[in-house]
Amino acid sequence: MPGRRRAARAAERERVDGNVRLGRLIQDAIDQRTGLGDLDIFELPIVVACRDLIANTIGQLPLVNYRANLPTDTQPPIVMRPDPCETRRDTMVRLVNQLTGPGYVWVFPTTWYADSVTPATVRVVDAGEAHGIWSARGELTDVIWEGVHYDPAMGEVHLIRWRIPNSGAPADCGPIGGCRRAVEYLAALWQMAGSFWEAGFPSVAVMIEQALTSTQRQEVKEAVMASWTRRHEPAVVDRNGRLEAIGASPLEAQLVESIASANAEVARVFGVMPSLVNVASAGSLTYSTTEAELRKWLALGLGAFMTPIESCWTDLRPFGQTVQFDTSRLLRTDLMQRYSAYSIGIDRWLTAPEIRAAEGLAWPPPVPLANTGPEMSTLDTAPAAPPVSPFTDPTGVSA
Repeated sequence: MPGRRRAARAAERERVDGNVRLGRLIQDAIDQRTGLGDLDIFELPIVVACRDLIANTIGQLPLVNYRANLPTDTQPPIVMRPDPCETRRDTMVRLVNQLTGPGYVWVFPTTWYADSVTPATVRVVDAGEAHGIWSARGELTDVIWEGVHYDPAMGEVHLIRWRIPNSGAPADCGPIGGCRRAVEYLAALWQMAGSFWEAGFPSVAVMIEQALTSTQRQEVKEAVMASWTRRHEPAVVDRNGRLEAIGASPLEAQLVESIASANAEVARVFGVMPSLVNVASAGSLTYSTTEAELRKWLALGLGAFMTPIESCWTDLRPFGQTVQFDTSRLLRTDLMQRYSAYSIGIDRWLTAPEIRAAEGLAWPPPVPLANTGPEMSTLDTAPAAPPVSPFTDPTGVSA
């Protein structure tokens, strides 16, 4: 009896293992045939669009060093080109992509000024390339990068985090870290829609209430395809056949349509107005001008990503100096509104050189400005040069 039970258990284990292996082979075959597997949430189009929009927008904004709320005469290298090995835009885009992904990034000073305290250049290191050591109280005590230990208390490394849910090691503190399960449902919707269409379900079926041979089925299919392929002819089906439409069930169609509303929710997580990433939104969320839309995005969404970067760069500067992004280009009004504002502020709190500098024009002007007052300028009163005939040579003798 014990021998029979052992043999039965062994046979059962072998049967279960065989079913598991068969299931894995079937799943592998499906994945290889359809090209579908587990869809990562960072592969969703709305997630890619929001991350690229935030990174590219911040990447084009210049960093400015201020003292007493005024830009310094000489901008330090740490704001002009923080990492000499790459452009400032590449550094900022990569930094922001880390904030919108894992949610944190490391900044290591690489060179210093003569005082050995103020960094001159830095290196932005991706979240997974360095490892932090935290105390029992949640304090960052040591950071290991490329086998070397760095002391955060001595300013040898700085940590930038987008969301700080608690003290201690950052764990999935990006924008979608707190709602990962909800975004995974959106990924499941995309995967369901992709598997449906990738499987190649026909949109029309020929229903014939009789048994057909393989040759007859192929003939009917070719006849229908020949009638519809690049033609506008009616399909003729004999053998008591009829055409019926085949598509997704109402429930599946409704789930696929819910992707649009889910896209708006993901955009809200990133602090991006749906209209900025071409997602349909309610009429109450629209704006009269692009400036008003960008201004609200800057205050409520984009600023959440710029503030930690500005705070880190300010800590890298001497006491009394701050670093901020110049968002004037982002909020630039149209030409008529700018000129109306200049006309109000001229000779009050604005000067002509400041206005021309704001418009990217040189001072003094390359050509003297015409005088519109009672006294005409020499430019206006100078006699016009006589026209030169193409048939007159330089000696003044007509041809």
